[in-house]
Amino acid sequence: MTATTASDQVELIVPVRPRFGSTLRVLTSALAADCGFSIDEIDDIRLGLSEGFNVLSDTVSGDQSEGHRVRVTFRPGQDHLAVTVHSIPGNSAPLEFDELATSILRSVLDDVTIDAEGVSMAKRASEAHAPTDAES
Repeated sequence: MTATTASDQVELIVPVRPRFGSTLRVLTSALAADCGFSIDEIDDIRLGLSEGFNVLSDTVSGDQSEGHRVRVTFRPGQDHLAVTVHSIPGNSAPLEFDELATSILRSVLDDVTIDAEGVSMAKRASEAHAPTDAES
């Protein structure tokens, strides 16, 4: 795999509805596989994304969800994947991650930053699975 640049960033804006979580998980899986993640590592980053998206979905549920959107940004690297799940400013109430959600995020991801707009997370591929330049 060659070095990644800012142009490799993928950004989606989706409605804050649970059904769009599966779309985000599929893209997360594909990008994580490209980064050389093992199946278990792919599951970890998918779980982290799901937790972040679910907290945002729970914050704006029911009739309030109409028109609310979330921005999901993926920054793939040679052996890591960074993901941010943030509400679009003015589109939802501040997020509150409970102790369980925070614990799950911190147990499966390498880096987690939570703020009122959402969560930023990163996972690194283990050295045994990370692709080398010769493999690309």
